[in-house]
Amino acid sequence: MHRYLIGSSWVAGVAFGATIAVGAVSAQELGEPVPELSVVYYASDMGPEFEQSARALADDWAKLGLDLQLVPVQFSTFVSQYIVGGQLEDMAVFSVGADPDRVDPTYWVYDVAGCGLRRNGSKWCDEGYSERATQQRALIDRGERLEAVHALQEEFTENMPFFPVINRIYGIIYNSEKWENVTSPAPVAAHEEMVNPWLKARPLTDDRWLDWAYFEDVSTYNPLVEESAVGWVRFIYDTFAKNNSEGETVPWAADSWSWVDDTTLEVTLRDGMTFHDGEAVTADDAVYTINTIVEIAPPAVSSRTSNIAGAEKIDDLTFRINLQAPDAAFEITVLTYMFILPEHIWAAHDGDLLEWDIVTDDAVIGSGPFKFQTWRPNEVHELATNTTHWEAPEYDGLRRLALGQADAIRSAMLDGTGDIATTVLPVATMSDLASQNANLEFIEVPSHATLYVWMNNEKAPFDDRAFRLAIRMASDKNRVMIEGWQGFAIPAAEGPVPRALGQWYNSEIEPIEFDVEAARSVLEEAGYGWDSSGNLHLPAN
Repeated sequence: MHRYLIGSSWVAGVAFGATIAVGAVSAQELGEPVPELSVVYYASDMGPEFEQSARALADDWAKLGLDLQLVPVQFSTFVSQYIVGGQLEDMAVFSVGADPDRVDPTYWVYDVAGCGLRRNGSKWCDEGYSERATQQRALIDRGERLEAVHALQEEFTENMPFFPVINRIYGIIYNSEKWENVTSPAPVAAHEEMVNPWLKARPLTDDRWLDWAYFEDVSTYNPLVEESAVGWVRFIYDTFAKNNSEGETVPWAADSWSWVDDTTLEVTLRDGMTFHDGEAVTADDAVYTINTIVEIAPPAVSSRTSNIAGAEKIDDLTFRINLQAPDAAFEITVLTYMFILPEHIWAAHDGDLLEWDIVTDDAVIGSGPFKFQTWRPNEVHELATNTTHWEAPEYDGLRRLALGQADAIRSAMLDGTGDIATTVLPVATMSDLASQNANLEFIEVPSHATLYVWMNNEKAPFDDRAFRLAIRMASDKNRVMIEGWQGFAIPAAEGPVPRALGQWYNSEIEPIEFDVEAARSVLEEAGYGWDSSGNLHLPAN
C-alpha cells in the first residue's frame, strides 16, 4: 500500500506543498477534512500496468489536497468483492475486458450503470436513467435504439458517476517456430469465447499441446457459479452462438434461430452433437439448462438471463425461448453466453447445484471443443481436444499454465515452456521480446476494453457531482497511456461507450480537458476549501 500525502509531504517523489495555493474559504468556514481515500486496483497477477496507472492518477489527484492510499487486490478477489460484490469503499482503478458480447452497447450503458445491478460496483443509482437504459434493450428498431443509446451517453457524462481513462491495446505473443495460423480476433481480445486464435492455431512440431502462459483465475468449473473465467469454462460447454471478429453473431451449438414474435425465439440445435460422455445433445438438455437457470437464478448468470421467462421443447432438436420483454441485444449478449448442460448428469444431482464441486464428482461434462482433463490449482489446467467436435482444433489439447506474474510469463516464453501469452505480460514487453527473439511473433490487438475509475456514489464526497467532476478533470489520460501502458493504449473518449463500438459511440460529447487548476476551481465553487497545510475540506454545510 502506498500513501500520497499533500502539504509539506512528498507525493510520488514530488513535493507539492510549495505549489498548491490554499483556497479562498477561511479556516472558520471549512467543513470536515476529506478523509483518507482508498484506491483499489488489480495487483501484479494482472500485470504491472494497473499499479502504474493508479500511481499516475493518484499523483494528480493528490494535487487536489487528497490523502490517498493505494491498495493492490488479486484479480479474482477484486471481481468477487468490487466488480460484482458491491464492496467498493472509495475508489477503484481497473479494466473491464474486451469480451465478445460487449460489442453491443448494453454492457456499457446498462450493466455497469443500472440501479442495483450486480456489476454496478460504483453503486450509482438514477432511477430515470436506469429505466431508460432498460428500455433501450427493447427497441427493436435500430435507429430508435441508436438514438436512445446516444442520449444515455450524454446523460451519463452529465452525471459523471465514474469514467473511462484509456481503451486497451492487447497483444498476443507466440512461438512461431512451434505454431502457425495464430490470428488476431480484434477488436475483441484473445478471449476464450472466440474462435481465433485458439481453435485455428496449428502445430509445427511433434509437441501437439498448446501451452498458454497465463495466471490463475478459475475458482470452479461449475458454469452456474464461475465469474472470472467464463470463457475458459465455455471451451468445455458450448454456447448457442458466438460473436466473430466482424462483430456478427453466428451459429455455434445452434444451427439456426428465428424470432416467432418480439418475445419468442425458436432455436434449432446442430444435428449430431454429443456430450463428452457420448450422450446426444438434444432440445431436452437446452430446455433443462434454461429452465434451471430461470428457477434458481444463479447470481453469476442472472445478469444476462434475467429477462428469460422459460423454454419449451418443440422437437428433439428444436425449442423456444420465451422472454419477459423484447430484447434487441438478446442474440449478441445471451445466445453467445448461454451454455448447454447435460440433463442426465445435472438432474440426477440431489444437492445444491450452486454448491456442487463437479471436479470432485467427475462431472465436468460438456459438448465443447475441449474436454476437462486436469486442474492443479495455481499450477496448471489441461483440456484435451474433443476430436468429435465440428470445430476441433488441429492439436491435442490446451494447457493453461497458472504462472501468476509477468516475470514468470516472460521467462516461460523465453525458455519455451510457454507457447503463447495474451495478457499479464505487458504489451510493450511482448513487442520487445518479439523484436529481440526470432522465434517469437507479436500481434497487436486494438480493443474496446476499458480502464475505469470507479467512485462509490453512495458516500461523501463521491455523492457530490462537483467532486466527481473534479476527479475527472484531474485525471491525465495521456499520462496513464504513457506511464501505465507504455503507449499501448488509446485515451478513452467521454461517456461509457468506447469508440471501437462504431456508430453506438456518441461522438458529439465534448471532451473534458485535463486541468488540475480548473478542477480545484470546481471544488472551490462547490464550497470546498483547503487548510493551511493544503488539505481539502468538505463544504461547511
